[in-house]
Amino acid sequence: MADEDVAPEQGELAITRTGDRLRLAREAAGLSLADVATRTRITQRHLAAIEKSDYSELPGRTYATGFARAYARAVDLPEAEIGASVRRELEEDAYGSRPLYEAYEPTDPARLPTARLTWTLVVIALILVSAYGVWRFLSVEPDEALIAAQNRAADESEAPQGEVAATPASKTGTASAVAANAPVVLTGLSEVWIGFDDAKGKTENWRTLDAGETYQVPPDYIEQFTLRTSIPQALKVTVGGRDVGSIGPADTLVKGISLKPADLVARTEGSVGTTPPATRPQPKG
Repeated sequence: MADEDVAPEQGELAITRTGDRLRLAREAAGLSLADVATRTRITQRHLAAIEKSDYSELPGRTYATGFARAYARAVDLPEAEIGASVRRELEEDAYGSRPLYEAYEPTDPARLPTARLTWTLVVIALILVSAYGVWRFLSVEPDEALIAAQNRAADESEAPQGEVAATPASKTGTASAVAANAPVVLTGLSEVWIGFDDAKGKTENWRTLDAGETYQVPPDYIEQFTLRTSIPQALKVTVGGRDVGSIGPADTLVKGISLKPADLVARTEGSVGTTPPATRPQPKG
């Protein structure tokens, strides 16, 4: 009678696939998939695929056989027999056309997806580029501490341009011919800082000109302010389209330069022969 009870069960096992056999053995042992995962260190997702004999969900042919053998050990089935059965099913399912090896992590640890990591790096790069742009923009304009330092340096030094600035307009004959409203244009021959001082010598306004950048001095600036710069040779000054030449020795802080058209022309004509040629900027074009 016992043999008759066993025979149907053996017959049932004979017609099932390997995954069904492993599942039945697990259930007979009173184990859950989680228990088998703990014993084998194989994820439940892959164990469930083995039980369904759906080997396409596994990372590769070698892993399919190895996982099935490990499962068999956990439920006390002959692992060699299970391994051979899986290989046979793989051939029947034409699974051999899949790559023999694919990258696999046996445990499913929490990890950052590749796409998310890529976007994170892109965002960080954009933040760094933006931060550099802000820093560059803010660093172009000198702060008040720099202006104060330049003012002190100019006050403590006796720059030769002071004598040039004192040249009266009455010494030239052509200065009187310059229109009082002639446009005064400042052009950067290279990056150059310029400032505008009030009657007390305090720099109220300043800016930086890039190479080739022009700035037409507003009429109210011409009347209220004087010009200062720390790189005279990098600044081209024109009055009504006329280049008035260098406003001071190279790499010397100059200040108190009148912006009135007649004074600029008279100042330049009065200083002809006193400024070394090497310190005079060469007009472009």
